[in-house]
Amino acid sequence: MKALPKSERIALRRVFALLGVAKAPLAWAVVTGVATLVCAVGLAAVSAWLIARASQTPLVASLALAATIVRAFGASRPVFRYLRQLTSHSVALRGMSNLRSAVYSRLADSRIDRVTRIRRGDLLARTGRDVDAVGDLVVRALLPIAVAVFASAASVAVVAFFSPAVALTLACCLAAAGLVGPYASMRGARLAEIQQVEDRAELVALSLTMLESSDELRVSGRMGAFASALDDAERRIFANRDAAARPGALFSAIETLATGCAVLAALVVGGGEVAGGALTPVELAIVALVPLAAFEAVDPLGEAAVQLVRSAAASKRILDLLDGAQAGDSSESAPANSDANADFTKPGAAARRTAGSFAASRPAETEPVAESLVAKGLVIGWPGGPELSAPIDLAVERGSSLAVVGPSGIGKTTLLYTLAGMLEPKAGSVLLDGRPVHLIPRAEVSTSLTLTAEDAHLFKTSILENLRVARRDVSEEEAAELLVKAGLGPWLAELPDGVHTVLGADATTVSGGERRRLLLARALASPADCLLIDEPAEHLDGETADALIRDLASTEGKTVILVSHRLTALEGVDSVVVLDRAGDKARVLAQGAHDELAASLPAYRWSLSREESRR
Repeated sequence: MKALPKSERIALRRVFALLGVAKAPLAWAVVTGVATLVCAVGLAAVSAWLIARASQTPLVASLALAATIVRAFGASRPVFRYLRQLTSHSVALRGMSNLRSAVYSRLADSRIDRVTRIRRGDLLARTGRDVDAVGDLVVRALLPIAVAVFASAASVAVVAFFSPAVALTLACCLAAAGLVGPYASMRGARLAEIQQVEDRAELVALSLTMLESSDELRVSGRMGAFASALDDAERRIFANRDAAARPGALFSAIETLATGCAVLAALVVGGGEVAGGALTPVELAIVALVPLAAFEAVDPLGEAAVQLVRSAAASKRILDLLDGAQAGDSSESAPANSDANADFTKPGAAARRTAGSFAASRPAETEPVAESLVAKGLVIGWPGGPELSAPIDLAVERGSSLAVVGPSGIGKTTLLYTLAGMLEPKAGSVLLDGRPVHLIPRAEVSTSLTLTAEDAHLFKTSILENLRVARRDVSEEEAAELLVKAGLGPWLAELPDGVHTVLGADATTVSGGERRRLLLARALASPADCLLIDEPAEHLDGETADALIRDLASTEGKTVILVSHRLTALEGVDSVVVLDRAGDKARVLAQGAHDELAASLPAYRWSLSREESRR
């Protein structure tokens, strides 16, 4: 087994480029690192000369300069070490931020069917631990290697000034400690790393499942089995960690042996040169003590070799993640938690009352209204799954509002994902301003269209920063206006810190209604003209749910397409599409204005009366 296979070397180069490491700060980190070790070597050399020369009892004045140099080296060494740490960690942290942003950006630009195949625990491990491992490459591998090369060369040069023969033995010992030891460490570390990868991913996946589904696991009686599996994974990780420590011990042994050989060779060879008159006793002290400081340069190389293996393996996993998200396999089946087992249809245009479109629900206009979203012969479904609908034609007018209603599992959420371009149509097309929406880059789509999922996340940060997720330049004044538009004006006025109030993780510190309205405010903050919102009234009381849907339907200057189970608040919506199942595929049962459907469609009227009776 190679210490670093070609595939991992290629992956490391590609992912390292995503770090965006600036050359100047990295070079400065190398310079300060070399200066730190040069100070150590200089301190050893001058101290050896000072001690040996002082033993000859010369005039004190002749030692003053050397004493000053010793103090200068001693004082400079921690300063350079601090500068090295400051610069190198700044480079690494900025690189990790760049890499993590690049990974998130690539994932965000991928279609949802490709991203949902990735296990959450695996995704967390690759965007967390693996990104950190690649970032550590700078501090724990590249910098120590570069510093070791320059510092070792400087040490050999110092010794060569006094004795080329001793310098040759020092160079050989440094090469043994700096090449043989790290290579052995890399091979051992690779074996241990391969064994730990799956165990760590399993540990994260099990932990997430136990935290997020603890109630279900207890009810089903499976919590004990998950806990046992978690314990087994931890035991394997600890065992592999012990195995991974053996390469480090091997390197330490090789380094210690090489250091001893270098000092012994210096004494033997240098002693012979002293006897022959080629060296003075004072110079012998220098060439014998400098190797002790020189090996400080190769001391981090064992850990650097191990880190190189970890970073290369992490880079390979990150590339696998990105490549899998960018180029999915259509043979994959639909996720279990999707609407894959349901059928969906498309509404018609915002003006018809037949199953073909919904354009007739709007009054006739003297001039045609531009269509922002058009579906032609659309058939949808998850990759690898069956076709979920008959061909549907749809034309959504700019500035109109559309509600899609129907039984649970009929495919309403899948409909939004397809309209948003996150799912590729099984047949037909969805056009955004005349272009297939699923083929347009996500960054471009987001300027015209935005999707707010039912479980959209709110971050543990301020309200303002949560709104800036949709548009980074939202000001405090704009944020306040958006919250007022979303019906949160009185709530905002009661907050002590206003828009700077920090929310709990996933908005656990606010009510369900406030959470939904915060998501609405974030959707309104988006520069997109078309808002697709999934179940905005889910888990809300009837009064709050109806008020929220009415606010959405009355949003000015936006095209709104929403999915809802509620009918009582749809009187302000331009068009309502009712989905129903016909065999194994969904169909449009009816579509038109809310009042017209209530008058002409018995099933719609019955559902509406049931809701009104529960008020």
